[in-house]
Amino acid sequence: MPNTSSSSIRDRFFERFRKRPPLFNKAAIMVGARGLGMAFGVVGSVWAARCLGPRNFGISGMVQSFALFTGVLITVIYPLVLIRDYKNAPSDEARNHLIQITNGFRLTISLGFCALAALFLGLGLEPTDFHFAGWFFLPILFLNALQPTWIFQAAEKQHFQSLLAVLQPALTAVYYIAFIRPGMSAGRDLLGITVVSAILTYVYWRAVLKLTSFRGRFFILNGWGEVWALILKSRWLFISALAIFVYNSLDQPLLGWLHSLEEQGRYRTAVRVTDAAQGFLAILPSIFFPRFIEWRKSGEEFFWGRQKKLLGLGLAFGGLAVILGFILIPLLYPFVFGAVYARAAWPCAILISAKLVDALGQIFSLGLMTDHAYDKVILSATLGTAVFSLGSNLLFIPRFGMYSAASVNLASEALMLGVCFWMARRRIRQIRETRRVVRGQ
Repeated sequence: MPNTSSSSIRDRFFERFRKRPPLFNKAAIMVGARGLGMAFGVVGSVWAARCLGPRNFGISGMVQSFALFTGVLITVIYPLVLIRDYKNAPSDEARNHLIQITNGFRLTISLGFCALAALFLGLGLEPTDFHFAGWFFLPILFLNALQPTWIFQAAEKQHFQSLLAVLQPALTAVYYIAFIRPGMSAGRDLLGITVVSAILTYVYWRAVLKLTSFRGRFFILNGWGEVWALILKSRWLFISALAIFVYNSLDQPLLGWLHSLEEQGRYRTAVRVTDAAQGFLAILPSIFFPRFIEWRKSGEEFFWGRQKKLLGLGLAFGGLAVILGFILIPLLYPFVFGAVYARAAWPCAILISAKLVDALGQIFSLGLMTDHAYDKVILSATLGTAVFSLGSNLLFIPRFGMYSAASVNLASEALMLGVCFWMARRRIRQIRETRRVVRGQ
């Protein structure tokens, strides 16, 4: 007999998230959830870093960085394009079809990358340090590719997605404390990441069925003409996403490659702390991009006014956070992670500052992305920033290590903020000038 009691409990749990809360209530839910996620993430990172040591922590980070990069390649159908099409779809049937063809594409491409990686590893072409750890690239990539995060943003169910942002670091921290002990290999860390990814993928798809109108097969493989149309529509934003990866995340594998795995392991602790803090900052684009679309419908002047208010609030709170970060992080870092990781304290403070600047930049970059005509404009900005970041990292990482990586990250985010603000202001001025000309005729 089916377990009706457990089914009823699960249904009541998902029912809590079925109704869309007001914007500020949603933000409060997400802030609380991200706060718990940040706490779990810090606990797990500290435990793993202390047990594995810089070298093994660096090896694990390299594998995850390559999985992340390949995952970016799989998003050639860009999530923001999917969100726009989902919100503009005329019916539930059309939205379901969009989900199915996207899932079919991601399934096919991820299996292709996994086959290539298996061939590479099977021939023993990877460095010695990755003979065992490298195999975890396959399940991590495959499982993450099947997580439909964009659907929750499109359906404005980000408050539930934030709870998953608590579940992931919580499960990871539990695994670390239960199974990770000093002297263990990087593979033990990656095994935990794989198990947690599998659990999250299952929960994501259960939530899609409960919280959205999606019904039917999870994927179809006969919509390649529509897939190609989505790829063409996404092409500029996808290239932009690759450029963003270059100046936002490529510093980690470059550090392991151009300097040392130990340096990459130390830097990874700073990145993990930054990722925990970014859990709060990630709330902004997930909430405000769908809202930006609605604000823009209310008028360009209304939209620009909202953006300026968000910038003012971000500068006030972000500036205070930066000052506190540079004071407290160097004091606490050796005590938390241990003396072997003390050198990563200042890079950590710099990276947190970079993420705050990134959050401010997204106020204007996401605003421009609400207008499909600006996709190429965003591309030009991100490509220029990526060229600056890559060139600087290749030049300075071999000599200055993680201090260079963190500083270039901050400089790149500041450059992107300045360019996007300038383009957004130029856009509203052009709109005003056009209106004046029309009124004068």
